[in-house]
Amino acid sequence: MLFLVLFLAFAGVAAAIWLQGFWSAAVTFVNLLLAAMIATNFFEPVCDLTEGFGAASWTYLLDFVFLWFIFFATFGILRAITDGISQTQVKFDLPIEMVGRSVFALLSGWLFTCFLAFTLQMAPLSSEKPLGAWDSPTANTFLFTSPDRLWMRFMFDRSRGALARGHFSSQSHPADQALNVETFDPKAEFALKYHERRKKFAEATDMRVVEGSGGAAATRQ
Repeated sequence: MLFLVLFLAFAGVAAAIWLQGFWSAAVTFVNLLLAAMIATNFFEPVCDLTEGFGAASWTYLLDFVFLWFIFFATFGILRAITDGISQTQVKFDLPIEMVGRSVFALLSGWLFTCFLAFTLQMAPLSSEKPLGAWDSPTANTFLFTSPDRLWMRFMFDRSRGALARGHFSSQSHPADQALNVETFDPKAEFALKYHERRKKFAEATDMRVVEGSGGAAATRQ
């Protein structure tokens, strides 16, 4: 089931972007990449801040909702800016146009597939194996690949650079102390933590949890 969802997402995004043409497809790919990176890097501190204001009982829902909210908001803002700056599409010779739009359509489809698979780790589906996937935290999700883990490895590297976030918890990795940043998933435990989180949510009788019970919110750290 998850393979079908990811395949349809890949095909749908690739087709939609291919129809935009080479220039627009290239711009859209950059916007998608930046929006996904920003959303992944900052949903955790935003969720922690929100829980600090009394929303901790909604912890199973917050991660997924805020991640997608930040993604769509960022993509919308970036798209508006790039559309305003580049109001005239650059024209290319037909062979270059066809190759260029195809390459960026495939790249955008794969990028969105990686990001979508990553976000489904956090989806509040009340199942240890959402959409029949993740028999184990390291299981492949798309044929012989694991786009969610590819995205996590990419974000670990990128979160140490220009989009680095400051310290928002006590979980900073010792290797990052000199950088004065808190990298994304520094110990490569994200999949393991959210596997345990899904198990707890599957056993819960309500989407909300008792505040102060630990468990759910603690797995984000």
